[in-house]
Amino acid sequence: MKKTIIISGIFWLVLMYNAVANDARLTVEPKTFTSRSGVKVQAEVGTLKVSENRENPKAATISISYIKLKGQENSAGTPLFYLEGGPGSSCTWQAENPDMLENWVPFLAQGDVVLIDQRGTGAGYQRLLYIWQKPLPDNLLVDKSAHDQHQATMNEEALPLFAERNIDLNGYTTIQNAADLDELRSALGYEQISLMGFSYGTHLGQTYMKYHGQHVKNAVLVGVEGLNHTYKLPSSMDMQFQKISLLAGRDENLATTVPDLNKLYLRVIQKLTDEPVTLKIKSPLSGESMPVKIGAYGLNLILRFDIGDASDLPVFPRLLHMIDQGDYSALQWFVQKRIGFLYGIHAMSAVMDPASGATESRKAQIQSESISSAFKDVVNPGMDSKNWPTPDLGDDFRAPLISDIPTLLLSGTLDFNTPPFQAEEVRWGLANSTHIIVNNAGHEQILTHPKASETIIRFLSGENVADVTMSQPELQFIPLAGKAKKDLWHPSLN
Repeated sequence: MKKTIIISGIFWLVLMYNAVANDARLTVEPKTFTSRSGVKVQAEVGTLKVSENRENPKAATISISYIKLKGQENSAGTPLFYLEGGPGSSCTWQAENPDMLENWVPFLAQGDVVLIDQRGTGAGYQRLLYIWQKPLPDNLLVDKSAHDQHQATMNEEALPLFAERNIDLNGYTTIQNAADLDELRSALGYEQISLMGFSYGTHLGQTYMKYHGQHVKNAVLVGVEGLNHTYKLPSSMDMQFQKISLLAGRDENLATTVPDLNKLYLRVIQKLTDEPVTLKIKSPLSGESMPVKIGAYGLNLILRFDIGDASDLPVFPRLLHMIDQGDYSALQWFVQKRIGFLYGIHAMSAVMDPASGATESRKAQIQSESISSAFKDVVNPGMDSKNWPTPDLGDDFRAPLISDIPTLLLSGTLDFNTPPFQAEEVRWGLANSTHIIVNNAGHEQILTHPKASETIIRFLSGENVADVTMSQPELQFIPLAGKAKKDLWHPSLN
C-alpha cells in the first residue's frame, strides 16, 4: 500500500512538473473577438517558446504566436489547426478582422479552431527581414541575369545581418515547422487534431501527417502542394496561358479585336524586348517617384505572380492590348503592386522552399520543359539563388505521403500555383481521400465558394462529401476599351 502511494505521488509530481514546464513555455491571455455579424468569440491569445533549430543545442529560442478560438458550448469535435500559405504569411490577424472571423464562426460548432503564425511570421517577421536601402539596378526587370545578380548582392548583405541577430537559418525548414505544430498541440493538451492547410499550408500539413500522423484525426488540403511540388513545372504555366487564350477567344467582347490572345502576347513580348519602357513608380521606401525600366522579362514576372488568381485574369487581355497600343498605365499598376519584392529578403520563405527542394527527376523535368517554355525564366524565381545557405531535407522527405488519414482535397481549374493534377498525384498515396475540383476557381477563389466552408465542416464531422460539386461563375473578361462594367472592374484601370 505504501509503495502504491509513493508511486502515485511520483506520478502526480511528474504531471505537475510537465504542467509547469508547459506553462513556462506558454504565455496565454484571454480575449474576446467580434465577428461581422456581432458574434462574440471567446479566445486565448498566446505564444509558445520553441528552439529555432532543434538540431543545434545552442540555437536561440523563438516564439510561435497562436490564437485559439474556443468552440461553442457543448462542441466536442476535434480541434482544428489552420495552416496558412506562403511560406511566410501569418494568420492570427484573421481573429481581429470581423469579416475573416465570420468565416470561422461556423467551424466553432465543431470545436476549437487554432490560428497559428508559423515560425518567422507574424510577430517574428521583422527579425528575419532584410530591406534593400539603395537605388534599384537599372535593368532589373529587363534582364534575368541583372535580377539574379541583384538577388545575389542582397544575399551577401543580408547574411551578415542575420548572423548578427543570431539567426540559425538551418532551422527554417518544413520539418521544423511541423515540429512546432506538434509541440503546440501537446502544450494545449490535445491528443488529436484536425488540419486545414491552404497552399504552402498543405505542404506543411502533409509533412505533419508524415511525421506526426498518429495525432491527426483528419485533414483538409486546399490548393495542394505535394512534398515534391515546391518548384513548379514550366508546362503548367504554358498550359495556363493557353487555356486563358482559348477562353478569351470565346468572349464576344474580345474576339473581333483580339482573335488570338497568344499572338497578341508574342507581339507584346517582342515589343518590350526590342524597346523596354521606363515607368514612373512610387518607391515603397521613400514614397517618391522613381524610374523603373520594364522589358519582356518584367512582364513575364508580372504574369507569373498573378496568373493563378482569377481576380486578375479578367484584365490580362486588356493589359496586353493596352501595351500593344502604347498605353502602359495598367502595366504601371501591376509593377507598383509587385515592386516591393525587389526590396528585401524574408529569410523564412527564402530558406523554407529551397529546403523542401525537388528530386533530381523533377529538376530534370523542369530543365527539359524550360527548353521550349515561354516562361522558363520566371516560373521558379529564386530556384537557383546563389550564395544562399540552404539545408536539404532530402528525397526521403520528398517521397510520396502514404496515409489512411481521412483527407479532403480541394483544387481550382484556373489555379496555376497548385493545379488539380498535383492534388491527384498526392491523392495516389492517400487511402481514404476525396478530391473536389472547383470549376473556374483560381488559387484564391477555392475557399470563397459559398459551399466550401459548409462542405469542409460536413467532412470534419464525418460525412461523406464525395458527391459535392462546386463551380464559380464562368470567367468574364474586361472589354478592351471604354469603361468597364461595375461587375467587371479592375483597379489597374482606375
